[in-house]
Amino acid sequence: MNKSSLVVFKVILLCFIWPFISLAQNTESPIIVGANIGNVPWEFQDTTGKFVGFEIDLVNEIGLLLDRKIEIINIPFNGLFAAVQSGRVDIAISSIGITEKRLESMSFTQPYYDSDQSLTTVKGNGIESLNDLRNQIIAVDTGSTGDIWATENKQKYSFAEIRRYEGLAPAMLDVVIGRVKGYISDIPALLYYTKDKPNLVVVERIPTGGRYSLMMGKNKPLVSQANKAITSLKLAGVINDLHAKWFGALAEDTTSTVRVVPMPATDEGLILDFVDTFLNTDVFMQTYPMLIAGLVVTIQLGFIAIIAGLIFGLLLALSKLYGHKAIQVAAKAYIDIFRSIPLLVLLIIIFYALPFVGLSFSPFNAAAVALSLVSGAYTAEIFRAGIEAVPQGQFEASEALGLSYKNTMVEIILPQAIKIVIPPLTNNCINVIKDTALASVVAMPDLLKQATQAQAVAANPTPLIAAAVIYLMFLLPLVLWVSRLEVKFRRGSR
Repeated sequence: MNKSSLVVFKVILLCFIWPFISLAQNTESPIIVGANIGNVPWEFQDTTGKFVGFEIDLVNEIGLLLDRKIEIINIPFNGLFAAVQSGRVDIAISSIGITEKRLESMSFTQPYYDSDQSLTTVKGNGIESLNDLRNQIIAVDTGSTGDIWATENKQKYSFAEIRRYEGLAPAMLDVVIGRVKGYISDIPALLYYTKDKPNLVVVERIPTGGRYSLMMGKNKPLVSQANKAITSLKLAGVINDLHAKWFGALAEDTTSTVRVVPMPATDEGLILDFVDTFLNTDVFMQTYPMLIAGLVVTIQLGFIAIIAGLIFGLLLALSKLYGHKAIQVAAKAYIDIFRSIPLLVLLIIIFYALPFVGLSFSPFNAAAVALSLVSGAYTAEIFRAGIEAVPQGQFEASEALGLSYKNTMVEIILPQAIKIVIPPLTNNCINVIKDTALASVVAMPDLLKQATQAQAVAANPTPLIAAAVIYLMFLLPLVLWVSRLEVKFRRGSR
């Protein structure tokens, strides 16, 4: 066999056996790790978009020891608990503290970091300790250890309101704006965040005895494997080296970063089934008052946005159809623009951007304004279509009778148009109520926000299931009513 033939033979042979080599190298699936990216210095993106941080490095080291590939998925903090319990991820990280409540439904490895909470604020705003927060609004991360501590101590320090955010960045933005006076969260994250921001300062350490660990499904085999890997990494000094890398100094010898400690005690015989995980009656009864309080806020917000949207939409429709040329152009531009802007984007602009130009809204008012503006644009098109559906002869008859424009619209046209648009208007109202859930991103305690907080604290997704059922019970009758109206009007038109 000549040299060229040998080369061809090797290529063919390699192509044949490569799939088997690949299978042999990947006998085990990758470990899926859920992380709240943006939680500096634990897990965040660098300038290249790469996921980096203390815990990112840690799970990668564990993956090397276990000979398993690590795959990182970005999940909001309050979603990590459901992600673990549903099996979507194998491990959850994001400076997750071990609590007795979480141990009821989750398993944790031995801790690798000791942390307290802290109070961060703007320099010179008069807040020098927790005692200065009487009758003030404070910020926390939804369902975090700081949230749990602030809730337990609300009466002690007389906090006016605990405002819950989805991460450090939006919370600190509101602190800078002055909408909240202080932010309570993990001290290492805040020390890292404020080190290059001279206008921000950590004014008080809050001893909580918190310890961070890897969170996994109840009694999964991976728990003991990962725990053994952490032991090896501690003994080899790897985790302490990571501490020095991300915090600028080695950890004290007495901390769980260095010392090998037992895994948190848990009931090894407890295996949660589907009902215990997603339909837990005890969790539901504990969180029911929070869900009802959130439902009240949702209904209030939806009602205001619907009424404002109806009034504003009717005015826009009339302006577009019968206004002066300039008014018609302006109305059309408004309708087109606000039907094109995602509600979430508009909500963020109103809540976070407008304060820099002197317009500051509370979470409720910001959500009401955003929903009303968008609802008005969609409602305007519904009214326009309804008015144009009225036969032209009705206009001509009114003109022949000598009726004024006002009387024509009020007595002749609008009553007929409203009958036509009732079904689509009701559908739009349903959408407005559902869209109120987006207000949770601006720390408004609506139904969804209360549910996510409850599920994070309880480490159980039952509150989210309950919230879905509440939405269904509330909106399904409206949907069925719309269907009946459509059938009724369809029969009446024949």
